[in-house]
Amino acid sequence: MKAIGIDLGTTNSAVAAHDPHRADIAVLTNSKGERLTPSVVGVVHREGKDQLLVGEDALNWAIRQPKETIVSVKRLMGRDFADESVARARDRMNYEIVAGPDEDPRAHVLLGGRTRTPAEISSVLLDRLVRDASRTLGEPVTHAVITVPAYFRDAQRAATREAAEKAGLVVKKIVDEPTAAAVAFGLHKPGGERSRVLVYDLGGGTFDISVLNAVKDQEGRSQFQVLRSAGDIWLGGDDFDLAVVERIIAWMRAEHHVDPAGDKAFLFQAKKAAERAKRELNDLPETYIVIPAAYRSENGVIDVEMKLTRGEFQEMIAPLVTRTMDLVRETLGRYEMSTDDISDVLLVGGGTLTRPVYEAVEAFFGADKVRRNINPMECVAFGAGVLAETLRGVECSDAGCAKLNEYGAETCVACGRSLADGRSKGDTGLYESTPMAMGIAAIKGSQRDVFVEIIEAGSPYPLSEPRQRTFHATDSRRIRVPVYEGDSKVASENHEQGVVEFELPQEIEVNRQVDVSFNYSADRIITVKISVRGTDMVHESTPNREKPRTPPPEPVEELDSAVLREQLGFAEREADHFLKRYGPYIEPVQAMKVRRDIEQAQRAVAMGDSGEYKRLTELLLDDMYRQCGLASQFRQAELASEGAPPDTVRQINEAVEYVKQAHRQGNRAQTAQQARNLVNLVAVAQSERAVPTLPDRPDYEGILRFAEETAGG
Repeated sequence: MKAIGIDLGTTNSAVAAHDPHRADIAVLTNSKGERLTPSVVGVVHREGKDQLLVGEDALNWAIRQPKETIVSVKRLMGRDFADESVARARDRMNYEIVAGPDEDPRAHVLLGGRTRTPAEISSVLLDRLVRDASRTLGEPVTHAVITVPAYFRDAQRAATREAAEKAGLVVKKIVDEPTAAAVAFGLHKPGGERSRVLVYDLGGGTFDISVLNAVKDQEGRSQFQVLRSAGDIWLGGDDFDLAVVERIIAWMRAEHHVDPAGDKAFLFQAKKAAERAKRELNDLPETYIVIPAAYRSENGVIDVEMKLTRGEFQEMIAPLVTRTMDLVRETLGRYEMSTDDISDVLLVGGGTLTRPVYEAVEAFFGADKVRRNINPMECVAFGAGVLAETLRGVECSDAGCAKLNEYGAETCVACGRSLADGRSKGDTGLYESTPMAMGIAAIKGSQRDVFVEIIEAGSPYPLSEPRQRTFHATDSRRIRVPVYEGDSKVASENHEQGVVEFELPQEIEVNRQVDVSFNYSADRIITVKISVRGTDMVHESTPNREKPRTPPPEPVEELDSAVLREQLGFAEREADHFLKRYGPYIEPVQAMKVRRDIEQAQRAVAMGDSGEYKRLTELLLDDMYRQCGLASQFRQAELASEGAPPDTVRQINEAVEYVKQAHRQGNRAQTAQQARNLVNLVAVAQSERAVPTLPDRPDYEGILRFAEETAGG
């Protein structure tokens, strides 16, 4: 068994392992002789066959075929197609990001005419890293420690594990990138000295902050306890490059009166030039961005020859640097820590090589605390390599057994106990905690979108015992638990990790008490257990991510199937009319969700699935009246205006027009202000007529009657 550590990065990836020739941990070279491998996968069609390209080969190919080259796929790992970050990626990436087949909600990419998951793309990259490592080490690689951003959610970690398994690897541990960096850093601390380390990790696509305690015990073994972590999953060195790209585009518009913003090949070359300029401006007061034959216009080929000064670059990226430092302050303040509580600051990730970044960190903490004695581009891989070598196995959690088992084993070889809550053991101790709370969407009074925490943020894992909450059943034959991860008190504002459904073997009364417990494994895999009080009905599983994300069933009065079908058909037509009427005021992600809900409704009607009629009707009405921002406010305004006094109707109509005007002008601040005015007017009108307000569960029967009476208006 040979194990390696892998830093699976957004922009570049690296591998480290114990090198028997050097008797030390080393960052390994790839087949090109480089220690960094671009996290890029492409495809070229040769002799009737598709050939996959990886790393530098794929990056070079991207100049000619940007749509057939997948970069920054880490941004898409474990995300649904409707995710806001996926929508942002679709605007930025040259390749196509598409919805999954059938009812698979995950984002997919198109490569070589095939639809593939981000995990499949990552597995191709991992396979190349493993083959290169095996060649360098002279023996087959079978096991790996793989790093992920500290703020990666449960679904993203699961997708990373899936990619590794597709590449034929046994995963010893999925570890947070800042933790791996601290492992590398901690090995250089004097024995017995305790540190409180803040890891400032600015990679190509993500930004992470972690605060850890680091110490070596009496036997010289490094021990790490993760205290706090936070991050921004859409902030990194790539954003610095894109700021320069925007400047290049502006220069082209001003100097040559052309707009290359839609030219994928141009954007790819501009980004590479931006990366070079960023590095050069660390040492030079100014640089020239030169791209020969950058763009072909109607008047011929245009070269880019543009000067960029250090001052201009610093001004361009200042808001991004400020965002990182604001998050540092917020993290320290949230846990009542100051800079005095931090003994060491470790700079990690290629983004920290940018002068304005490290100068900002040094100015905040003091230059004497900032450690720069480890290559920030290789630090995470080095720490993962240390863990790959020093983690020996999984210890059985039974105190009377404590048998050390091989990685990959599911049960203890000595006592047969499940190893799901077993802790990795070795020469380096890790004590990790969750950055976000885990819980479910529940009904509280008239509100159904309440996030109820079951595992609070900052909980160490694996858990010593499951965490449990008690709820009331809302359905007599099925219990449905949507699992969410996040910090908001509103469930839908958090990240849905999947659903656990329990089809009951026998009917129970509504409002029966149900116990729901969560447990985390050592790899932060969540397990949900549902128990009906006073019965032997128990169900345990991990959340299912393959099913469409929908709200839990609520207690409803059963109606005749024909009536329910008619109401669903009407709601489907209203939703379609809603999209056509208010399309300019609906965000693309929201519009996509409404269209998918309409398609579900159409399928349910076509297949006669009467059990779905009521739920889908409420889902469509929820889309129109609650979930679509300005468009939902306009629809609520219609509802409030119906039958209201003429003066109230006039005020509401004027407020709607003010919102639309500000929106058309692109004035976000004015739009928000006018929208608040509209909400206040609608709230007054609703209270006068006892119409339900937005935060509460709408009266769906009343809304249906209103919609039927005003159809076509």
